[in-house]
Amino acid sequence: MTEPSRPDLGAATAAPEELFCANHPSVPTILRCNRCGKPICVKCAVLTPVGYRCKECVRGQQSIFYTAGLGDYAIAAIVAVPLSVLAGFLVSLVGGFLFYLLIFAGPLAGGVIADLVHRAVGRRRGRYLWLVVCSAIVLGAVPFMLGPVISAMLLMSAGDGRGGLLGIGPVIQIVFYGVYLVLAVGTAYSRLRFWK
Repeated sequence: MTEPSRPDLGAATAAPEELFCANHPSVPTILRCNRCGKPICVKCAVLTPVGYRCKECVRGQQSIFYTAGLGDYAIAAIVAVPLSVLAGFLVSLVGGFLFYLLIFAGPLAGGVIADLVHRAVGRRRGRYLWLVVCSAIVLGAVPFMLGPVISAMLLMSAGDGRGGLLGIGPVIQIVFYGVYLVLAVGTAYSRLRFWK
């Protein structure tokens, strides 16, 4: 009786080629981008509905949604800066009397500015359009924040006891502007970054 032949196990047990991440050459990996085939580590891998991809391929795919050009960024700045200065001025008028309007002033200002910029650029999306608008909102409030900041600094440095209750007014105004900016910038960011 002859013994059945056994398959050669030498070929099956050969170690596969060791891969290293293309971005981190010292990190071994078994993952590859399913689009370009580049070896990627866990830090560089982005899980998509069709598998793991490298960040460059994902960024390339997403760039087709961003159609705003350099001119659109200039238009966004030209529209956002004056609107932000106007909003900062209106908030400075209302802020001293009606502190509770702050809840509405920030989101309203941020939403209106974001909407008008979005319309001015022809509803095109830009990867960093939100950054231009949010920076404009902050710059628009700075001139109106300088007065309370300087007043607070002068009262604190006086050292002769005049700071007392008088020093609280500028601090409250600074806090008011801080909360206004957080709400306005947050609203503009969410509108422009995640606009459908």
